[in-house]
Amino acid sequence: MEKVKRYTGKILVVDDEKVNVDFFQVMLSRLGFEVATAYDGEEALGKVNVFNPDIILLDLIMPKLSGFELTNILKNDEKTKHIPIIILTAVDDIKEKVDMLELGIEDYITKPFNFIEILARIRSILRSKRLKDEILRNEQRLKSIRKLEEQVGSFIEEIRTISGDLVEHSKKKRNVREVMAKIGESLDRSVDGFESQYQSYISENKEILNNSYNIPATDDACND
Repeated sequence: MEKVKRYTGKILVVDDEKVNVDFFQVMLSRLGFEVATAYDGEEALGKVNVFNPDIILLDLIMPKLSGFELTNILKNDEKTKHIPIIILTAVDDIKEKVDMLELGIEDYITKPFNFIEILARIRSILRSKRLKDEILRNEQRLKSIRKLEEQVGSFIEEIRTISGDLVEHSKKKRNVREVMAKIGESLDRSVDGFESQYQSYISENKEILNNSYNIPATDDACND
């Protein structure tokens, strides 16, 4: 039996023509993609926030919010500006195409389209997106490590200060018990402070620390 390639990724299909939506939903789902659909710009905006797609296939001319308006909103939002958008439209206008590309879309395909071509472009864009996501995660991890290093450095400096105080008090021959009690209190505060900072670091960066940073194989995973 010939093996059928299975792909991974979440795709949001947005078009006011039901026949187009149904076509992409069936074809992409059969290939292994997780597919969500919307029939106008407003519905799509809500789906983006819930579904968190890896890529959006977007029609230009739609009710409520046009493809241009929706793209403008998404590309100007820090949370969604990195989501790749492929425009699928019957409008073959150079100015319209240039305007959309300047907004930051990844591709512009005019109807009638070839599904094999669209699939190839989806795969290419998803590979690029995953590489960018990997770089971003590593940058976040490095920032977190630097922050922890700063906290460890501060803790060590506090210990040195406490040690210096202990030596200074010893030279002045003060009551040893009193000196040790004060040093102990300072040390406890420093340890408690560092432990609190460390636990906060672990909590804030749990997902980053647990991530193996492996890019999913989109082209090589096959099922019978």
